[in-house]
Amino acid sequence: MSSFLVWKHIGMDLLKGYSDDSGTEDAEQCVENDEESRSAVGSSKKTELNSGGHSAIDFFGLNDDCEEEPEEPPSKKTKEYKIGSKGSEVQVEVPDSDFWKNFTPPDDLQEYSGILKKNKDQHLHSLEGKRERVQSFQQNCAQQTKRRHFNERGIHEQISHSGAQGSSFRTCHSQKSPSTNVEHTQRQLFYIHSKISPHLTKTSNIQNRYPQKIEREVDDYKETVNRVVWNNPPYCHLFLSASMDGSVRIWNIWTQLSPCVQSLCVHKRAVKDAVWSQDGRHVLSCSYDKTAKWIDVDKGSVLSTFGQSSFVTSCKVHPNDPHLSITGGQNVIHCWDNRHSQSPCRTYTYKDSFGQVQDLLFSRDGDIFFSAGDEISRDTADRNIMAWDFRSTSAISNQIYQERYSCTRLKLHPTSGHFLAQSHGNYIALFSVNKPFKMNKAKRFEGHKLSGYSIGFDISPDGSLVLSGDSSGQVFCYNFQTGRIIKKIQTGLDVVMDVSFNPVLSSTTAVCGWNGKIQVLS
Repeated sequence: MSSFLVWKHIGMDLLKGYSDDSGTEDAEQCVENDEESRSAVGSSKKTELNSGGHSAIDFFGLNDDCEEEPEEPPSKKTKEYKIGSKGSEVQVEVPDSDFWKNFTPPDDLQEYSGILKKNKDQHLHSLEGKRERVQSFQQNCAQQTKRRHFNERGIHEQISHSGAQGSSFRTCHSQKSPSTNVEHTQRQLFYIHSKISPHLTKTSNIQNRYPQKIEREVDDYKETVNRVVWNNPPYCHLFLSASMDGSVRIWNIWTQLSPCVQSLCVHKRAVKDAVWSQDGRHVLSCSYDKTAKWIDVDKGSVLSTFGQSSFVTSCKVHPNDPHLSITGGQNVIHCWDNRHSQSPCRTYTYKDSFGQVQDLLFSRDGDIFFSAGDEISRDTADRNIMAWDFRSTSAISNQIYQERYSCTRLKLHPTSGHFLAQSHGNYIALFSVNKPFKMNKAKRFEGHKLSGYSIGFDISPDGSLVLSGDSSGQVFCYNFQTGRIIKKIQTGLDVVMDVSFNPVLSSTTAVCGWNGKIQVLS
């Protein structure tokens, strides 16, 4: 056994680089140490057996207490040394003995130092890359969490923490907070929506159909909604609403976020009417605070304010000049230039009063416009619907509508030379846009009830359908050629105040109610 140990240690010494002269001395020393260790183990076994045998025999020393063995001093003949780098310097660690006093490092340490430095730089670069990946992952997780929160509550539900009933869109004053403005700027409004783009590229005209179901309903208003109007192509995924709470809101129902994409609270009182500009990026609104405002929808700021001495209840933008617009008040109509808003550029008056202007309508070329007033006499409705020359400001005709009912809404037919008027006689009348502006007494669209409400109507883009609101909460669909009712749509609203046909989608219609609800039918 001792000879085996001797040759074992001699083999290890040769691998470690021991010299031949010192091999025998170390081998004999190892044999002596091995014999002493075996004698110590034998004596410990005898002691355990004599003590009664209750304790387990520990053959491998597993039951001994773990005591740290003192380190042996480095061998004076060990030819191993450690090389490390600290900064740009190279350090060589050798044992503290007399043998290593005159030690000289090899010549290739400088090359080895470069390798160490390169490995260190690569390690630091990998750590920085890992740190950047972790930060990017955390940001993506935060954005996904925020987006999920928006889908559940809506953007402005998250902003309002006051505990009040309803979201922040329901009160105009909450829109003045800085956090709300930040959320508005994060949403893109004017782009070609995926639902609209396929219909913009089609060359053939699409035949419109009446809607058959309720696609979406929003209930963010607490007051009556007076108007709903779809935007012009290519931004006709947006529509506006004007309410008695003094706000004009922009909607997009085909989104996973909150459908209200912009709330324009620029008026102090109820908003009676609002229309889009020709480019679809601005809105002209009029209110009972005796002002009309030209608004930048994307920024939510007022560009021009037109003040009048009476309530402003109707407004329209000129079809050919985007800077000009007209507004109607009590016995007066003003023309405004949004580049110079201090005073109107034209004023239209009549020798007799024609009442509060309910609606205004431009002809297709913009040379003539029509007005609908609310003043009627005992036997005739003189000055109810009037025709005006836009440039000369003179009244062309005041004998257009001869019945004793006031009219609430005027619409220009898109394909024929006619315009239609909603009458409080519970029908829609048909007139010619050319002089002498005769009324077609052979055809009218009747069956719905107004019951004193200012109820609107609309015509499909192809001119084949006429849709009207009703005081019983229905939408009446008429055939324009025959004037007959082809469909009655139950909406569930108390009173359908206005109807607006989408200019691109074949059957999509927006309606609003007296109770503040808005629905999109398709």
